[in-house]
Amino acid sequence: MLYKKGCSCTEIGIIQNNLKMLGYDPNGIDCVFGYSTEIAVKEFQGANGILSDGIVGDCTWNLLFDKISEIQGALNRSGFNLIVDGVAGLNTYNCLLRFQKANDLTVDGIVGSCTSNALFKNNYSCTQDNFNISDNGFNFIVDYESFYPEPYRGLDSQNQTIGYGHVIILGENIERLTMDEAKDLLKKDLESFVHLVNIMVLGLNISQCQFDSLVSFAYNAGATALKYSSLLKDIKNGADNETIKDDFLKWIYCNHEKALGLYRRRYDEFEMYSNADYTRTYREFE
Repeated sequence: MLYKKGCSCTEIGIIQNNLKMLGYDPNGIDCVFGYSTEIAVKEFQGANGILSDGIVGDCTWNLLFDKISEIQGALNRSGFNLIVDGVAGLNTYNCLLRFQKANDLTVDGIVGSCTSNALFKNNYSCTQDNFNISDNGFNFIVDYESFYPEPYRGLDSQNQTIGYGHVIILGENIERLTMDEAKDLLKKDLESFVHLVNIMVLGLNISQCQFDSLVSFAYNAGATALKYSSLLKDIKNGADNETIKDDFLKWIYCNHEKALGLYRRRYDEFEMYSNADYTRTYREFE
């Protein structure tokens, strides 16, 4: 599936309803993928570690449904009886309004921070994160991303990037950054990846270095890529290190070709994961 600016169909209405409930206002539900919907999609993608292209492909579509499904599940644990289908329809909207009213929250049908905290207070999705990125992990990402004081286009040539891998979304006007400003922006960008990786590894017995490696992977390849990867699946299944290494090295391609920089990063992320080695190496293809 592929929905982008100019499309008009029932599915666009579903996208708009989901975005609105999640706090990304498409400026009306009209089943037309216009400028405001494109901006809302880009904001949602940027906040969730997806390429901010304003196009709803499989990854963005699935994540929109996952987020609403989590809300529906949390509402059901609060005494409601919704079908968990990932669609922010009228029943979900009305139950959310009732929940907000019962909990003395702003009754707007939007899951902002206060509503989210109340909904998930007894649920893993909003419990305090077990891990944060360590200083070593942060410095590893800083080293690999490299500092760019002015906007540039990365390997994918699709988005402008600045600082330490910050993707500039529509509406942002960032023309130049100091190194300190770029590090502050990176810390802010990493917050959502830290939270999402905490959710993904909930219940697993992992170490700080393993968590750091997965945050680095998610920041570079995307949180959705990690969520649906064989890497995460094999970690959950207790696979051996050789299998985990192979899983990391599946993610070394850009535009269908092997990229040496990605190969080095994936290999170093594996070394971090398996041996707590945060050293950046400059190995060649094996």
